[in-house]
Formats: sequence, C-alpha cells, structure tokens
Amino acid sequence: MKTKLDPVFLAPADLARADTILRSCVHCGFCTDGCPTYQLLGDENDSPRGRIYLIKDMFETGQVKAAQVTHLDRCLSCRNCETNCPSGVAYTDLLDIARGAIEQHQARGLTSRFGRWLLRRGLGLSGLLTAAFSLARQMGRWPGLARHLPVRLSPKRSWRSVVITQPTPQQVLLLDGCVQKAATPNVNLAVEQLLAVSGVEVVRVAKESCCGALNYHLGDHAAGLADMRRLLHTLAAAGPDAAPIVSSASGCGVTLKDYPSHFPMGDPDHELARRITARIVDVVELFGEHAIRVAPMRVAVHTPCTLSSGQQLGTNVTDVLTQAGIDVVALGPHLACCGSAGTYSVLQPQLATALQANMVTALTTHSPEVIVTANIGCQMHLGAGTDVPILHWAELLWQQHEALMSASDPKPDF
Repeated sequence: MKTKLDPVFLAPADLARADTILRSCVHCGFCTDGCPTYQLLGDENDSPRGRIYLIKDMFETGQVKAAQVTHLDRCLSCRNCETNCPSGVAYTDLLDIARGAIEQHQARGLTSRFGRWLLRRGLGLSGLLTAAFSLARQMGRWPGLARHLPVRLSPKRSWRSVVITQPTPQQVLLLDGCVQKAATPNVNLAVEQLLAVSGVEVVRVAKESCCGALNYHLGDHAAGLADMRRLLHTLAAAGPDAAPIVSSASGCGVTLKDYPSHFPMGDPDHELARRITARIVDVVELFGEHAIRVAPMRVAVHTPCTLSSGQQLGTNVTDVLTQAGIDVVALGPHLACCGSAGTYSVLQPQLATALQANMVTALTTHSPEVIVTANIGCQMHLGAGTDVPILHWAELLWQQHEALMSASDPKPDF
C-alpha cells in the first residue's frame, strides 16, 4: 500500500510505525474471514481491510471524520485478523495509534468523551469496584433482582487451604487483576489452591496496579503508558527475581506480554520491560506440568480472543480440562468473539449482545453442565446471556477437585 502520511497529525515514532504497518497490507482480504464485526454486519468498513483504508485516509488528510470514528469504535481488537493475515500486518498496533489520534484531537462529542472518561476512572478505583460487585453479588441471590443485572456473578466461596509440604516449593507471583479481584475473587483463590496441590507456592504482589490496558485501548495513551511503567517497577521490586509472573485474566496477560512494544529501544525501561515480559505466563501454561484429576462432567469451553489470537494458547484450556478427566462437549466457533472485549459491551451494547447470542448458542448446543472461560470480561458478559453457570476454568477445576476429595460435598456448588 502506497502512503503519504501527514507529519503534523502524528508524533514521529507513531508516524513511522503507522507508515510501516500500512505499507505491509496487500489488501488480500483474508482478514475478513476472521473478523466478527464483518461477519455480523457485512460492511467492508467494519472489516480490518476497510478500517485500514479509513485509518490511511485519516493519517494522510490529517482530518478525523465521523465515519472513521464509528467504524474504528466498532472494532473489538480481538486480533483474529492477525491470526489470518499472511502478511503479518500488525493491525492492533495500527488501530491503537489511530484511536490515540482520535482521542488527542477530541473528535468525539462531549457526551461520548465524558462516558469514556467515566469508564477509565471508575474501573480504576478498586474500592468502588469491590463495593459495586459485592452489591451485585448480593442482588443476584434474589431472582426478581438478578434478571435486571447486566452481569451474573458466582457467589463468594470459602475453601479449605492446602498446606504445601515440600521443603523448597516452586514460587510464582500471582497477579490479582483490577476487575477480577473485585468481581470474581474465587478465581485467584482457586488458582492458589490448585498450585498448592502441585507444590507451587503463590506470592501476591503488594500494591499491584492496573496493567494499562484500560486507558491505552480507550485512546488515552499517556495514562496507559504511565500505568504500564508503574506496574513494571512494582513487579521488578516484588521478587523472587526469577519466579514466573502469573496472570489468570487473559486480557491482562496479553497486555503484559506486549510491554516491550510500548517501551522500544532507547526508552529507559526497555530492558526492564523485556525481562519482566519474559516471566509472564497465563496460568493455563503452568498446568502442562502440574496435572489435576477431577470427577468427570460435561463442560463447554469458551477460549477468549486474548488467549487464542492474543497469546496463541487456543487449545490449552481444553487440553488441561481433558487431561483432568472432564468431558469437553463444545467449543466456541473458530475465530469468533463473545462481544465482551474489555469495555466494548458497555460502549457497543447492540453489537456485543448479538455476538454474545451467537457464542452462547454455539456453547450450549450439547447441553453442558457448565461453561468455562479464561477472562473476567467474557465470564460476566456470557453469564448475562444464559442460565448455564459460567466459571473461570480454574474455579471449576478446583471445585471439582475439592468435591472429589470431600465425601461430605460430592458435587460443585454453583
């Protein structure tokens, strides 16, 4: 693709990066097969190829048009197009640069800007999140109130602690996550217990902060990079120095694994970002080594885009559950998205609901007892669209393992 970008519109580093990405696109259209919004709407402007043309026009003219904002906002950032692309086009990087430019030039209306600011601020306040989700969890106990909630949350559980008897256990740093620790605190408790059974000691990160995904993907790059830098230094000081840093929320994990691209050569934190990222693992990557056996049950597996296309771990959850003795009866459609996509379900509710319905239909075809996923946003979004229980796979695995070990509680309590 030939380009002639306006140097006034972008910072030099972003200009060079955008130019490189735009020139790598050969317009083949393979990306459209993996794009959920194109498959849903059938509009070329809602495909990666169409959006690349819109971004090119924006960067060449130095002007942001309403159509460009509309169609770029409809993108889920699912990265499925990158999985399909034979030319290796870094579409997500280009989209983030474009969204940053839109935000910088205040191309949205006042109401839209305020709503996005409110999301960035509200989801960053851990105390407020904890209180709000605790209230939602209590309301969920009453059927008359539960049907009016936009999300469905599992009741908080208390489990017996596993004592590690190995004299020198392996250690890992476990990230709690901003939304996950407030909305589904069972998840990291379950991860901790599963690892303890395998002789792995969990060390929590004191003063853990946001990974930066929220601000960055909503276009506030300065705030997002500040979040990333803050967490980088927190993790560097957390120790033990060589321990894996474990994320059980795939959206956070994919952002953490991308840190070196945000701190390129010449940045004072480039080397630190490279070292920290080398230690980041999704929790499912640990269970190739540490097998857990549980009682069999029928389960549908939803693999989030951030795990499959983002981290290239598309079959890992299914493999772990199958190895544990669970009967996986359904998977979500290949290169599809449930519509959660971080704040997407809030900002694009109609499209998100349509994508949710398609995913729920695929997952419930064979009547599973429970649906599992690996991302907090997907868990809450899918839960609002079905009566089948939705759990993080680690939470289900621990419930089943505990039930197997306890004669007094033979079945998981959903």
